Amino acid sequence: MSEEARGRPQILIVDDVPTNVFVLGNALSDSYDVRFATSGPEALELATRYPPDVILLDVMMPGMSGHDVHRRLRQDPVLHDVAVIFVTADASLDSELEGFMCGAEDYITKPVVVPILLARVKNVLERSRRRKDLELCLSGAEQGLWEWQINAETVKFNANWAIPLGYARGEMSPCVLTWQHIVHPDDWPTLFAARDAYFSGKSRLFDPEIRMRHKSDAFVWMQLHGKAVDVDEQQRPLRLMGTYMNIGRRKHAEIELRKRETQLATMIASLQDAVLVLDQAGRITMRHVPENSALSFLTPALLGQLYAAALPGAIAQLLDQAIADIRASRQSVQVECELAADDCRHYLHLTVNALAGSDQDPTGYLVVMQDITPRKMAEEEIRTLAFFDALTKLPNKRMLRDRLRLALGMSGRNGRCGAVLFVDLDNFRRLEQTHGHAVPDHILMEIARRLERCMQGSSVVACAGRDQFLVLLEDLSDTEIDAANTVSRVGEKIQTAINQAVVIADQEYRVTASIGAAMINGQSHSEDMLLQQVQLAKDSAKSAGGNTLKFFDPEMQASAQNYVALEQAIYKGLQREEFFLVYQPQLDSDGRIIGAEALVRWQHPEQGLLGPGHFIALAEETGLIVPLGLYVLKAACHQLCRWQLNAATAHLTVSVNVSSRQFEKPGFVDDVELLVQSSGINPRQLKFEITESLLLENTESIVGKMRRLREIGISLSLDDFGTGYASLAYLKNLPLDQLKIDQSFVRNAPQSSVDVAIIRSIMSLGKSLGIAVIAEGVETEAQWRFLIGEGCTLFQGFHFSRPCGVREFEAQL
Repeated sequence: MSEEARGRPQILIVDDVPTNVFVLGNALSDSYDVRFATSGPEALELATRYPPDVILLDVMMPGMSGHDVHRRLRQDPVLHDVAVIFVTADASLDSELEGFMCGAEDYITKPVVVPILLARVKNVLERSRRRKDLELCLSGAEQGLWEWQINAETVKFNANWAIPLGYARGEMSPCVLTWQHIVHPDDWPTLFAARDAYFSGKSRLFDPEIRMRHKSDAFVWMQLHGKAVDVDEQQRPLRLMGTYMNIGRRKHAEIELRKRETQLATMIASLQDAVLVLDQAGRITMRHVPENSALSFLTPALLGQLYAAALPGAIAQLLDQAIADIRASRQSVQVECELAADDCRHYLHLTVNALAGSDQDPTGYLVVMQDITPRKMAEEEIRTLAFFDALTKLPNKRMLRDRLRLALGMSGRNGRCGAVLFVDLDNFRRLEQTHGHAVPDHILMEIARRLERCMQGSSVVACAGRDQFLVLLEDLSDTEIDAANTVSRVGEKIQTAINQAVVIADQEYRVTASIGAAMINGQSHSEDMLLQQVQLAKDSAKSAGGNTLKFFDPEMQASAQNYVALEQAIYKGLQREEFFLVYQPQLDSDGRIIGAEALVRWQHPEQGLLGPGHFIALAEETGLIVPLGLYVLKAACHQLCRWQLNAATAHLTVSVNVSSRQFEKPGFVDDVELLVQSSGINPRQLKFEITESLLLENTESIVGKMRRLREIGISLSLDDFGTGYASLAYLKNLPLDQLKIDQSFVRNAPQSSVDVAIIRSIMSLGKSLGIAVIAEGVETEAQWRFLIGEGCTLFQGFHFSRPCGVREFEAQL
């Protein structure tokens, strides 16, 4: 056989006439491997030695006819399924019928038409290939074939494919049986119920699970699958065909699983804890809730639902994590959770175990819920008695000492400052002597609540005694001065809260407090020393007459007092109109004054003239910047109105700095609009300077206010541009009229290449966005000339003029 011919179908031609053999062989040899035999015995010998795929068999041969050869082939276990095509000159119906009765695949009469011969051989080979594929599938799946004649009540089993019943190929005999003979009597109802369901259309497939008689005479579980292949005129099935397979292992596993489930249910029913059984998909298949359980959410309606949707969210999340941990570690998981349900708080201890199958993969999960609420309540009561004051419910001194120890350690590591305040109610014993305990108790509880409301963040309010409280303030600042200033404000807040009257039965009671403060600065030695310091400070406050705050460190106390004094001075300065404006000219490239920036100054009654560096930061921190900013804006509008009435100054614009707190204040734009209307100015000559930091918070709200201001007619300038973190991606969407180059970049230009590059970038950005650019802090001729060379057309700085009063400003026009 040539290399090219290997693997081709094998054809055996059997004919006693050599001419016929030659004709048939010549027609088939191009596509197939062909062998020849001129007699029946020779054909059987060749077929045995070289089993063919198809035999072309002559019927009328001397000695042994083609039909005799065919019958011998069917008796051979190896050649039983070889496809046979009869090729004969005998065209009688009897001969053709005899061939087909023996199992022939086709019947061709002589003389042979070659194209028809080739087509029929190809078809027979294709049918043979498909039959072998089907046989391989059935063999691999260990399935058998059956055919049910409905009217005869008999079922025929394919003897070649009875492997599920324990028979080898061709071994099963007889093959035609009744269902009653082969099916277990207990399963007859199941069989015929499945038949009736299929016949009525309730089921699309005839697929019962029944026990059938094995070769060993035992009954084994089988799964049948079948459909109708022949129906009568009313479309009622006459004949069913299908497969069957052994499902004994699966059924045995199911039976064992049901036994285990029954045992498990019995065990669970005896438990005093709530139990849920989940399948692999997380569906609740079983529940047990003991009598008198407080877990009302474990209702019968849970059955069949996914736990993720049916159980409270807190429990569902814990189960998600527990199941994930079990799959990863194959160990049980125990966890506690707190659950608020039905206006009650429950504490549960959950134990989650996997239900392992035969392959050790979880087939489900067992969840045991133990209600530990009584235990937790008892523990909470013990903790409360140990760490909380029974009357005020505040942490006691013991708990505060623990927190204080942690705060000292943290301050030592990060260098951040904190403080401890000792709040001692003044003359409280006198109140107890005159009113007993009921009224003082009520007052103490109210004072405790007020102290808690005063504190925020990581602060702790504790009860240090009958009428004494300790307040721990953590993480206040990096510097002691700033931290002390914060403590001073907190102390004032506490005093204000305590000084308010407590009303009991329509009777007002007023108390005051002496407050001592000691700083935590990373160098404090111990909580005992700190508590000693704060008590000494409290005693100092008592000695000063009470109702006051004293720091342990005299230097810090002086700083805090100065802070408070300055804050009060600003407030009084606004009332006394001690603040006034000066104006710094803004010029174009020809040196002409086109406007001015309004800058605030403070004529302090004791310290003299103060620049903004002495009070703006404090005003920002305390919120006084809002009334101060409004004061400045009113003064600027008043001056702008005067200039607009004079032909010589009518062209001037006025820039006013607006702080972030002022801009973010609710109603700011409405206040500005009223001020513009009341002052009678042309708003197009008023400009607000805002900083980049304003754009970093609540951008949508800020941009909305900016657009409203533009609608009024007010221009907007971005001050100190380049020093913040404004995103250029959204800068193009802001309603800006001007960018102001910060003086820190101008100061070293043109010597600094970095500053020069930044200035050029800002100029390029302004040009691309169509926004004017002004440079501030221009102090030298060289800086001015450099900026002009870079295309800058607006300037401000000491090179032209320092901030000055109105008369001096007007004299420069």
